[in-house]
Amino acid sequence: MKGYISVQLWTLLLLFITNAAVAGDPAKITGKVTDKKTGDPLIGLTVLVSGTGKGAATDVDGRYNIPVQPGKYTLEFKFMGYQAKVISEVTVTAGKTTYLDVVMEEPSSKKLQEVVITGTAKQESINALLTLQKNTSTVAQVVSAEAIRKSPDRNTAEVLKRVSGASMQEGKYLVVRGLADRYNQATVNGALMSSTEPDRKTFSFDLFPSNIVENIIINKAAVPELPGEFAGGLVQVNTKDIPSENFLTIMAGTGVNTGTTGKDFYSYKGGKRDWLGLDDGTRSIPGVFPATKNEYFDNYTTEQKIAVSKAFPNNWSTFSKNAPLNSNFQLSGGINKGREGSRFGAVLSLSYNSNARNLETYRGDYDNDGTKLYDFNDRKYTKNVLVGGLANFSYQFGKNKISFKNLYSINSTNATTIRGGKDYPSETDMKAYELFFNSNRIYTSQLSGEHFWNAAQLKIRWNGNYSSLKQDVPDLRRLGYSSNMGKDDYVANVASGGSATLTGSGRFYSKLKDDVYGGGIDLSRFVKIAGRQQQAKIGYLTQRKERGFTPRAFGYTMFTPSDPAAQQIVRLSPDKIFAPENITDKLLRIDEITNAPDAYKASGTLNAGYLQLDNAIFNKWRLVWGVRIENFEQSIRYNQDGPQNVKTKVTDILPSANLTYQLNDKTNIRLTGSQTVTRPEFREQAPFSFYNFELMATESGNSNLKRSKVTNVDIRYELYPRSGELFTVGAFYKYFDAPIERFYNSGAGSIGLTFLNVPKAISAGAEIEFRKNLDFISGGKENFWHNLTVFSNLTYIYNKVSFEKGKALKERPMQGQSPYVINAGLQYEQASTGTTVNVLFNRIGRRIFIVGNDTEPDMYEAPRSLLDLMVAQRVAKRGEIKLTVSDILNQAANFYQDANDNKKYDKGTDFLRISTKYGTNVNLSFSYKF
Repeated sequence: MKGYISVQLWTLLLLFITNAAVAGDPAKITGKVTDKKTGDPLIGLTVLVSGTGKGAATDVDGRYNIPVQPGKYTLEFKFMGYQAKVISEVTVTAGKTTYLDVVMEEPSSKKLQEVVITGTAKQESINALLTLQKNTSTVAQVVSAEAIRKSPDRNTAEVLKRVSGASMQEGKYLVVRGLADRYNQATVNGALMSSTEPDRKTFSFDLFPSNIVENIIINKAAVPELPGEFAGGLVQVNTKDIPSENFLTIMAGTGVNTGTTGKDFYSYKGGKRDWLGLDDGTRSIPGVFPATKNEYFDNYTTEQKIAVSKAFPNNWSTFSKNAPLNSNFQLSGGINKGREGSRFGAVLSLSYNSNARNLETYRGDYDNDGTKLYDFNDRKYTKNVLVGGLANFSYQFGKNKISFKNLYSINSTNATTIRGGKDYPSETDMKAYELFFNSNRIYTSQLSGEHFWNAAQLKIRWNGNYSSLKQDVPDLRRLGYSSNMGKDDYVANVASGGSATLTGSGRFYSKLKDDVYGGGIDLSRFVKIAGRQQQAKIGYLTQRKERGFTPRAFGYTMFTPSDPAAQQIVRLSPDKIFAPENITDKLLRIDEITNAPDAYKASGTLNAGYLQLDNAIFNKWRLVWGVRIENFEQSIRYNQDGPQNVKTKVTDILPSANLTYQLNDKTNIRLTGSQTVTRPEFREQAPFSFYNFELMATESGNSNLKRSKVTNVDIRYELYPRSGELFTVGAFYKYFDAPIERFYNSGAGSIGLTFLNVPKAISAGAEIEFRKNLDFISGGKENFWHNLTVFSNLTYIYNKVSFEKGKALKERPMQGQSPYVINAGLQYEQASTGTTVNVLFNRIGRRIFIVGNDTEPDMYEAPRSLLDLMVAQRVAKRGEIKLTVSDILNQAANFYQDANDNKKYDKGTDFLRISTKYGTNVNLSFSYKF
């Protein structure tokens, strides 16, 4: 109910903003002024519109806004210690905002202090874009507001697909330099984000609509001021607070999947709010059932157990219907109101996405001699719903800004899985069913401020934030049948004699809640030493995370399995076997089988402080260096033969240095060195055991896990020939101390999965990246080639896990590490007609999915090529039609064990464990900006 109310409140807020946004916005000139060498915003700089008497001073973000009448203007930019700049040919159109970002530079000599730099608006926009790319303090990729504004991407995940060196898994999880998603970290508006998936260390980047994103920075190397927990990439997502202009954008779309649309789609009767990603209570545990397992077994008579067993609904039936079309909707609006010296802004967004998919998956297993153990074929019918809301409010006055930013998201999966196949050792045919609903709700709120104390030349930034993640898995149902091979006499896997199990026939419920409280403050001061700008920065960050996880598992049991009535019941179909009349003191009942250690509470506290110096050395050198100290404490509490408490406490000193040599205005050479860490998530350490229906294995955590420490070295050559073009080549080295990997659990009675630290690993690689406009083919003329850009990134990684001497373990790469990453694409963009065409290609080398043991070989994920097409066309000046075709090649995702050890997948020779085709997605949408 609370989630439903939240969606309603978001809608009302958005309607309120809509009224203001559609009221129109006068013509104006807006932009951001930054330092050429550092990229830092210049606060209090004077901007004048020549001949009009109008002007403004830049705010704490270096931004300015000047309302003007339509026409052509010349702007003057003046700031103490910098060369003045005059920009001409600034054209303003009625009812539209003209964007002009400006770069200011300090004079290289006293003689140049009075020299005024002149240029045109077009030239200055190019300079600003180049400066943004060049002046990151470390090895990083910047996606600017300008690039986002010109792209047709709908959410942050789509934006990141364009970033060279990065790729997306499942359309939302980021992979950087071939490292698995657990090695990445995300911040939003400077606040450290927790994992968006309660059972996986990752972040879902499809939560943010692209039109509310100001910029994205992907750091591949560390600096002291940023969180030190990553080894692949640290992604900084900064959302808009005060938009440059009023806006209202609406988008609606639909789509199909070639493996789903037009085919049968199986489902079951759910609740009235499934379409919102919320359960309405339909799947709740009956209220008459006792609150604990002990109460059920110790205090209830047989008659009472039968009565509460009947309270569970007989909701096992499935039905077939035509697969629904995919749908998506997005409404976003923003306002910018105020006068000189103060301004209020708001950005709100509401989005809805519903996606249906039918996945056909093969699953197999083999003995070490190649004997086949089983062949299963799954048909999984899923309905995924993603609802998102964003509400950001900011007030800027003088050289101060206060912001209140909020994000709410519902992400749900409703799935029906039907399995059939053969179990060869037992000579049986198998059937199984799983009915599943999962609802994740995330709320993030942040209050932050930025202030500039002019007298002390001190910039102060602070924030306090709160995040809540809730996950409900209500009434997960599983039921299996078996028959002597070829006999077609299927008997339900119902336990007898009080030994009920969840895997055979049972129900599972769980509730998880994370509360995360955090805050931080940064102080930075600019000083001049030997006539050059220097910066010192100190800061502190704290974060407290608390989790409560409560599972309850129930299994059906048969009192007298040899009774003729019982023999008939276990041969009934799923919709009849658990009917109320079959639940008696001689036939069926349900028992609670929850294990005491499965429920746990956990907490983690991070306290971090840093000192960072940004030094300009001579004329071409820049050194950003310092140290970060992170103190981390974690506790996981559960009950197993009495209260247990697994505690972790570690303090890490994380130094880093980033040296940049500017060969000329277009070329940098970077050398960086840093130490970072990666820590285990609660789920990776918690003792909770759960049967994974898809992997057919029991997953459990490992309380002995410890954090990994990573030493990083990067060297890179960068060339920025002109706006939108780049060429970089670099090499990197990483040393992992005690990396965490996912293993087969040795000694388990059945297949088990857990997490372990390995002693150490190294990773060394090289990457080359380029983005080039093809107008040189036509001699610079504005024709087809002028609008065409080619881009690519190639990364090669050598990775090796090292073991203790004397251990006869095979040399291998880390789990999740690919030996190569290939990204390539073509982009055609014709601004005059509003036509954009993108072709994107991605391929990642094979990687270990699960690390093996003495009895189970490593399981690999085979390489798979992905090809996507996007076509966007502007219509009616403010509208856009967009067609996307994703995964055109529709290659199977194959997971296998390398029987002949030749480092590639050989069909018919290697042991194919899992094979899935996801189908090609075709989506069509229309958007309009008022």
